[in-house]
Amino acid sequence: MFNRDNHSNPGERVVFETRPRFLANLKSTILKFIILLVIFYYFRTIIAAAITLQEYAVQMAQIPFIQATFYLLLLIIILLILSILFDIVSWKQKKYQLTNQRVIIQKGIIRRKRSYIHHTKIQDIDIYQGIIDRIFSAGDVEIYGGHDSTNIILEDIPNPREVEDMIDRVMMGEEAGFKPQRNKSAQRSIIEEYDQKFKR
Repeated sequence: MFNRDNHSNPGERVVFETRPRFLANLKSTILKFIILLVIFYYFRTIIAAAITLQEYAVQMAQIPFIQATFYLLLLIIILLILSILFDIVSWKQKKYQLTNQRVIIQKGIIRRKRSYIHHTKIQDIDIYQGIIDRIFSAGDVEIYGGHDSTNIILEDIPNPREVEDMIDRVMMGEEAGFKPQRNKSAQRSIIEEYDQKFKR
């Protein structure tokens, strides 16, 4: 997903990385795809209606209903296909990364944008989940910094409550080299869990 050495600070390690949940992030793309299927399904019916209109209109004026309808449908189909492809590529380029020092968002196709917020600057975290988000186990995680302009949003992130928990644990010092006193039965730190996961 990410190039782990790209723009990293000294001692910075990746704890977690992901991208938006596919279906939750592409709700409008699914709608475009449904419209595309409807156009394909009713293509002959629409052209037949244009032929009927052409027969009525030919008595009054020479209006090319058939050609105009065909080219209009073709244009709509091409625009929908291009829009769907653009949405998918945009989703592919949107990535979220949690390191032991900061939360990073990377997105953009032609113009790449990289935003981040250091754990020391995080003031609060909010989670937003609509009905569809809950179905797909996704949601938005909004992270508030010390100033109004420093807020960042992880949109349609999978399992937002788990991500919030990871950020909280990192902020408590588990990933910053600070090892709090704990008994032997305490669970492993998040960095150990993900190190174990990525070594498999």
